[in-house]
Amino acid sequence: MKNKLTRFLYRHRGIEGIVYVLPFAALWGVFLAWPVGYGIYLSLFEWNPIKGSRFVGLENYVALFRDVRFLNALANTFKFAALAVPLILGLGLLFALMLWSWGRTRRGVGFVQAVLFFPYLLTVSTVAITWKWMFDPDFGLVTHAFKALKVPAPVFLTEPAWALPAIAFATAWWLSGYRMVVFQAGLGDIPQELFEVASIDGARFHHKFLHIILPLLKPALLFSLVLTIISAFRTFGQVLMMTEGGPGRSTEVLALYLYWTAFEYFKIGKAAASGVVLLVLTLILTLIGVKLLGLKSELQ
Repeated sequence: MKNKLTRFLYRHRGIEGIVYVLPFAALWGVFLAWPVGYGIYLSLFEWNPIKGSRFVGLENYVALFRDVRFLNALANTFKFAALAVPLILGLGLLFALMLWSWGRTRRGVGFVQAVLFFPYLLTVSTVAITWKWMFDPDFGLVTHAFKALKVPAPVFLTEPAWALPAIAFATAWWLSGYRMVVFQAGLGDIPQELFEVASIDGARFHHKFLHIILPLLKPALLFSLVLTIISAFRTFGQVLMMTEGGPGRSTEVLALYLYWTAFEYFKIGKAAASGVVLLVLTLILTLIGVKLLGLKSELQ
């Protein structure tokens, strides 16, 4: 039986590839494709497990865009992404360039890299609790730092103007370490001969950065950009634990709005519709990022 199966797979090599892909495809279908499809299906219903569901078509979507709270959450999500994405990518690239310029042989580089990467290993609850304590107006370390500099300290998490930037900064502290590792891998793939030739020609660091590093780092930038956009738009845990959407819903993002709509008001269809909107926005912005980076040959 085993020999027959071996001969069959040898004659039909395409089937062998399908067999290897099947476990992943099954898991992908069960845990990703099915939930997404079912969420889109739910968004077309007024869902009620007791009285029975009623098909409403696009009414949930119309209701969303008439809901002032949803529009506020949508605006807050874009504000958060505009703050967090550049911070995460910028810090990750800065750390990677710093370690790369130090070289691999210098003492302490491995320790510094481990310290910068360590926050990424923490759970979202640990990060949120830590930074909520750091921003505490009475005994937080950030407040004490402002007092030491004799500068009035903002009340970060209870002032609408400061709450969202504070959460974005905490998120950047959490996620930038992983982007640093991605950028380090990209920098390691750049041929050193290019830098040597550029140095002979008298190029300074900013010339090397603009004309060598950034163009050849595009694949790593694309990967990090896609991950960061997705992370920014689905931000939930740190907002819930640090501010619960306050003060005055100034930090209520789409994922948190979805959570309240589904589990506080039990409007499952409307919550599913907001999830579909979130999915579409993430997809569109990811495609825009790919277009702006101009990665055509790398994606073929």
